[in-house]
Amino acid sequence: MSTNQQQLEELAKKKSAIEWFQGLFTEVHLEITDTGEKFTILHHGDHVEIVPGFQAKKPNFVIPLESESIGGLTRAFSDDKIDAEEQYKIVRFMIKPCLQAALDMPILNNRTLQQIVKIDTHWQEALLDPQGKEDVKLTAVYVNNQWLVIPGYHGKAQRRLLLTPEQLLDFQRRVLEADASGDISQWMNLAKWYVKYRKEVTVSV
Repeated sequence: MSTNQQQLEELAKKKSAIEWFQGLFTEVHLEITDTGEKFTILHHGDHVEIVPGFQAKKPNFVIPLESESIGGLTRAFSDDKIDAEEQYKIVRFMIKPCLQAALDMPILNNRTLQQIVKIDTHWQEALLDPQGKEDVKLTAVYVNNQWLVIPGYHGKAQRRLLLTPEQLLDFQRRVLEADASGDISQWMNLAKWYVKYRKEVTVSV
């Protein structure tokens, strides 16, 4: 067993980690960029399972991380408490893959849902650090019938969203809940909530 897998196995046994990641995913692919290792992480609600390799074609999302970040995750949960700085460091690795996964969901091609939300085709968003400064910056743009999520601010966007880690986690949990329900009415409720949420986090471009 590699050091990375051993650390992931230890993390999966932590009650605090199980609870923190609850509702954020049921299946995620983790790719260790410096070693080439690949893992599937399964969240069963009351426990987390680590499986070597990619076990599904369509996980909730894919996260690339370096070995150093795996060690950082283990240390963050070592005292079973996650403070604001630690939460921010975890979320900054999640914002891009979570956004891309959400945009890739077929439901976003639903015309009724699009009319409710009035989805922009070009916007920018950033994660705010604990001091309120813009850190991870992204541009989402719809080109040639597909969504692209590009690091940094690019082009003339229709709007800009600034998100705290708590707001991003709230959004991700609501998206996963709606997706897991398989109920269009849940998506409609999410769409109505998102319109208000988007207004709250929108700033002038």
